[in-house]
Amino acid sequence: MWWNLIAATALAASAAAVGQQADAPRQVTACTANQLSGEIRDVDAGAGQRYGTLRVRNTSSATCSLTGYGDLRLLAGDHPNPTNAVPTANPGPSRVVLRSGQSADQKLHWGVIPSGNEGDPCQPPSNGLRVVPPDGKRSFVVRFEFGSVCIGGRIEHSAYFPAGT
Repeated sequence: MWWNLIAATALAASAAAVGQQADAPRQVTACTANQLSGEIRDVDAGAGQRYGTLRVRNTSSATCSLTGYGDLRLLAGDHPNPTNAVPTANPGPSRVVLRSGQSADQKLHWGVIPSGNEGDPCQPPSNGLRVVPPDGKRSFVVRFEFGSVCIGGRIEHSAYFPAGT
């Protein structure tokens, strides 16, 4: 009788382990530029400073992840504008998993008042922001219609974090 109980328990544990393997998450790869779209939103101004949010959305059918900062490059038409993308520590890098349709954010900060030897305007107004995801291979462009970015095109950006947090 005890033997049957032990055999039944072992069989149940074996079936549970097989079920857990079937439910285990698949390998999630890094999001690429062709899986993402984006927009700059929630822009606020104060004392020559601008604050905003870069929101990227997974437009593919596959789950992917973003870890870290990636890179940003300002554009004036089809031409690059001087850019000094500076990662900030708040929040720092962590892995953000995006299922299809989910989004991640980056905090942005830039100045609009010329500094030092900069003229007025400090550089041509930007109308686009080239976004390079942390995988670093390709980029996509979002609208950036907030004028010139001064101090040599300095734009501070956080690491990616889950949208809405």
